[in-house]
Amino acid sequence: MASKVLILSKNDQYHKLEALGSMIVEWSKELKNVDIKVSHENSVLSELDGFDLCVLCITASDLITERESRAFADFVASGNKLLAIHSATVIDEKNLLYIGIIGARFVTHSPYHEFPVKITDPEHPVTKGIKDFSISDELYVLDREPENAHVLASTVWDNKPQPMVYVKDYGKGKVIYIAMGHDEAAFNNPAYRGLIIQGMKWLLG
Repeated sequence: MASKVLILSKNDQYHKLEALGSMIVEWSKELKNVDIKVSHENSVLSELDGFDLCVLCITASDLITERESRAFADFVASGNKLLAIHSATVIDEKNLLYIGIIGARFVTHSPYHEFPVKITDPEHPVTKGIKDFSISDELYVLDREPENAHVLASTVWDNKPQPMVYVKDYGKGKVIYIAMGHDEAAFNNPAYRGLIIQGMKWLLG
């Protein structure tokens, strides 16, 4: 039976995230037995039943309310999977439920520049075979060490390590957060593509 994947992608004034969603659809052709639905409307978040994985290519503060957060919490905690990308951590500090699912909250980012990313766990299925790389992107800074998370890739900003990829459990489900993904320079980075595809493959088992 095919795994059912929902990709929620929506542009904002800074990010062309619908283009990333379309690219993930193309990349997903490498995966076997995957049935993908793409949506640009947050109303789909009330219709998560039947999906195995939700991929968020959104700026969460534009879409995610407490009501949607509860739907996400129930979806993941019951054993499903969530892949959250880049500005999915941009959320109101009062939305503690959503922050708990994702593990942390965006607070600022560096000027757009090229920076190195170190693979901190080269044996994990999400990062296996991917070597340290450089990427042109916004370097996202989170408000805390992600709760109950295992960091797979990181960089350094202001003399402090910043997670770029981490995985965590939430209830019976699993979450991956990939902090990179501002524009097509990042989307087209081979290591970035590898992280997305291997992340989806790992989440889908």
